[in-house]
Amino acid sequence: MHITAQKDHFSRAVVRAVAAAAGIDASVPPHDQNSKDIEFTAPDVAGVAGGQLAAQLKCTHTVDTSAESFTYDLDIKDYDRLRVEREKLYVPRVLILVDVPEDPEDWILSKPEQMVLKRCAYLVSLTGLPATSNTSTVAVKIPTEQVFDVQGLLGNLKPPGDAL
Repeated sequence: MHITAQKDHFSRAVVRAVAAAAGIDASVPPHDQNSKDIEFTAPDVAGVAGGQLAAQLKCTHTVDTSAESFTYDLDIKDYDRLRVEREKLYVPRVLILVDVPEDPEDWILSKPEQMVLKRCAYLVSLTGLPATSNTSTVAVKIPTEQVFDVQGLLGNLKPPGDAL
């Protein structure tokens, strides 16, 4: 399998694991449309409608987490789709970047008492960012504190029917 396909599969597994831990459904659309690789849906609880969130997934081994933030070069088409104002979307969109070791053999550690998915995933909303004159990529700034975990996922879900 090509490394790009491996990264795609692994990033989907990581976000699905987080969603499962949060009690959220994670489904893959039939095809990548509007920069949505995965969609999250929370169940209705105690008469309150569950929330929704869509995400563009990326996976890399080049993240430098030694500073408060790092940059990732995102394709311009994805940047433009992810920066749409939240009020203009039925379902908000975010970027989830999964950081992995360079060697795929180092991505996961399995022992009888634990299974560890190596490195980290980050979530960032590009909503409201300005247009750019760039023609191929945009360097997106991602704070290292914005870890994609259960709290990060739950905090970004938008209940259906919120004002547009």
